[in-house]
Amino acid sequence: MMKIKTLRDTHRAISQFHENDRLAASVQTWRFFAWFTPKRRRLFLSLGAIAAGLIAVLNRYVKWSEHLAETSWLAPSFAMPILLGFLYLVYLSTKNFSRLPVVVKRRPQISLHILFWATLAVIWMTPNNGELWRTVLILIVLSLPYLIWRCGYMIKSGQRGKSAGTGFHDHLFYLWPIWDGTNTPAGKGLDYLSQCEAKSPEVYARSFLAGIKLLILAMLWGLTLLFMGWLVYGDPKNSLTHLVGGYSLEIPRLKNIARGDILVSLPIAWTSLYCELIWQTLKIAVRGHQWIGMLRLFGFNVFRNTYKPLLAESIVDFWNRFYYYFKELLVEFFFFPTYLKYFRTQPKLRMFTAIFMAAFVGNLYYHVLQMKGPLVLGEFAKIWQSLGSRMVYAIFLTVGIYVSMLRQQRQRGKRADSHMVAARVGRLRRIAGVWTFYSLINFWNLRSRLTLLERTKIFLSFFGL
Repeated sequence: MMKIKTLRDTHRAISQFHENDRLAASVQTWRFFAWFTPKRRRLFLSLGAIAAGLIAVLNRYVKWSEHLAETSWLAPSFAMPILLGFLYLVYLSTKNFSRLPVVVKRRPQISLHILFWATLAVIWMTPNNGELWRTVLILIVLSLPYLIWRCGYMIKSGQRGKSAGTGFHDHLFYLWPIWDGTNTPAGKGLDYLSQCEAKSPEVYARSFLAGIKLLILAMLWGLTLLFMGWLVYGDPKNSLTHLVGGYSLEIPRLKNIARGDILVSLPIAWTSLYCELIWQTLKIAVRGHQWIGMLRLFGFNVFRNTYKPLLAESIVDFWNRFYYYFKELLVEFFFFPTYLKYFRTQPKLRMFTAIFMAAFVGNLYYHVLQMKGPLVLGEFAKIWQSLGSRMVYAIFLTVGIYVSMLRQQRQRGKRADSHMVAARVGRLRRIAGVWTFYSLINFWNLRSRLTLLERTKIFLSFFGL
């Protein structure tokens, strides 16, 4: 027993090194931590944001590697200052929120999105005759899905009256963040970031160590993905697969099953389902740990993007842990506005409607904005086709979260099972149920050329039908 306790203590000391008081005290004595003050960190991030924005706009024009061969940078040169001007106007609007027109004050988020769709409509209604202004407009529209949710958080700060004493640079650093390249704002907006910002060398040292821990975890989970790609899938592009002579379990990827490329037995199909959930969880954990690790290195000790979702004992708990900042986006912009306004006298309908707006409507809308190419070209049939299976996924997710929340409400106040073995078995059963639910609905989250009817037949085959 003493050895087990010693091993546990050693494991905790290594895995939680960022909480070690001696290490934190030693690190904070470095001159760097006294010099790199919050003001300087924000200035560095703001300058980095301008560079990141310029690179992003150039990449949307042509591939970065092709810019040296380009004869003209004219369109990006116009688009970049216009986008900066747009962000500055949004900042001024939030800083002077009380002076905005009543219609905009009542629906500021909707007004922002109407502006995006109005710009898209101009592109749809004008001929593609190669004029510069239209190219610039397209570049702006291609950039807005990345900026629009971050601007949304800036607007929320203005609604709460917290933007009055801020400068543009206080917002710029998270609008084009150097730590994140996705449309989902990791770290949300200024309100949340300010709450988590290290104000002293001591707190900054702890945040810095926490960031290093996440970056180490990202590397470890990346190695796990490499190992899994060889052992489970036998990926021919995986370097380990060649080292062992191609030996692997040869479990097919779920996307190949969903496309109807191969026929497999029930045990293999279910193994592929569960393996895909593990693969996707590890993949998002690697990216999330990198984003948040970078953010913590700059003194913003924010919550992780992914925190042990495979140990979640309920559907709603998994949803909270798997992709935290995407969940927060849906909650902030779709769940709460609905929950606080509608069906106040009908609790269950109120809860279901709010969840539906977040997990279904918000989820689908977010992914519509992701399809920037088809949006600009007005390829509505292509957009609808790609949304078909995601609609099924979103319906299952909505119902699953709602039922899970009702169960949690019923379980409040009840005593947990005091018998150790029974409690552990119950916990494993709940975790297995969560795995099964998300593995099954993840089938509908994969891209496929098949029709909904064809995919439904494959889905039913998992149950022997």
